Amino acid sequence: MAETEHHREEFLNVLTKSGEKTGVAKPRGLVHQDGDYHRAVHVWIYAESTGELFLQKRSDCKDSWPGQWDISSAAIFLLEIPPSYPQEEELGIKLPNDAFEILFVYLQECVINNGSFINNEYNDVYFVTTLAPIPLYAFTLQESEVSAVKYMSCAEYKTCLAEGDEQYVPYEIDGSYGQLFTIIENRYKENIESRSLSLQKQIQRYNVNYWMFLLILPLFSQLQTVCWKVFLRVMKEVVNK
Repeated sequence: MAETEHHREEFLNVLTKSGEKTGVAKPRGLVHQDGDYHRAVHVWIYAESTGELFLQKRSDCKDSWPGQWDISSAAIFLLEIPPSYPQEEELGIKLPNDAFEILFVYLQECVINNGSFINNEYNDVYFVTTLAPIPLYAFTLQESEVSAVKYMSCAEYKTCLAEGDEQYVPYEIDGSYGQLFTIIENRYKENIESRSLSLQKQIQRYNVNYWMFLLILPLFSQLQTVCWKVFLRVMKEVVNK
């Protein structure tokens, strides 16, 4: 949904309804006016350690979904661009191309702005995983595109979409775009379960060691008493000599 709109002369490759190239390019404004099919890149950045998605707030000057929180970054297909392009342009960061994992292709067909903006868009949805959140100060925002950024838990964000919170660009989580959350939940559920099992084993090991210590402690106490008696007997013999 997020699109680069600061260049009014942008030309988009027009596609057929089935997503095939037509060989025709039209100005972006006419594409949305006429409802032509076109292609875009959606990129989601996910911090594994916190379970959070990186979101951007669309600039108030955007002609589609202004001032609403949206995906990490995106761009319409002007040419054959790499998936790293949106981050470099909108957020001022450069990520290696091999960091981008293609998840699925999503066709969005909607009409907004009282019928003046028709969005028939094939979105190549990419996923970037980072171990820890990229610090917010590392981003340089393109003001014509992005007004703010934040991290939000995946579960909380999904709830906001499900409830139709108007602060967020709408996505049909019960439809094909819901694949995003299913993939994240299934993928990291395994990690959570694995870590939970490892933690349980550590706790069990600790408990076993603790109870063994409690069982052995009296033996140490008895041994200490015996050693002390032996020491006293030896010292008494030495003194008597």
